[in-house]
Amino acid sequence: MNTMLLTFISLSSFLSFQPLASNQGLLDSEIFSFQVEYPDNQSKTFASEDEFYAKLDKKLYTEYENAAYSMRKKIFFHEVPDAELIFRTKTNLPGEKWNISSFPFIHPNRQVYFLASFQQNEKEEFHKYTIIDAETNTVLLGGNHYHLYDNPYK
Repeated sequence: MNTMLLTFISLSSFLSFQPLASNQGLLDSEIFSFQVEYPDNQSKTFASEDEFYAKLDKKLYTEYENAAYSMRKKIFFHEVPDAELIFRTKTNLPGEKWNISSFPFIHPNRQVYFLASFQQNEKEEFHKYTIIDAETNTVLLGGNHYHLYDNPYK
């Protein structure tokens, strides 16, 4: 056993194991460009949030009429969890911060529009959001939430 261990140690130091591939000298965009469907586009310019929303096909997304709170943000994809958390906090919707690592096909520096809207009445609350790619105008993520509202001021 000792002989085998010593042999392994001497062989490993002799071969000096190196990683098979090195990312040294490559930009993030070059590393990710062949791995993701939506590569880095941070150097491109896109319309402001309000201009984008004005031209947006309302079949894709529309804010609630008489919304109590709405958000429109042009951000990088890696900022989506923070924007979503701000929306949840301001509209008192419980939940945990998102983990975007489950979306490896979207580069973290991809520009997206985060659109969210909240409506409330005496009995109900409605939340909805969508994340749209700034370059292709493709909906990447979206969802909504509904629940009864128990007004504490009754």
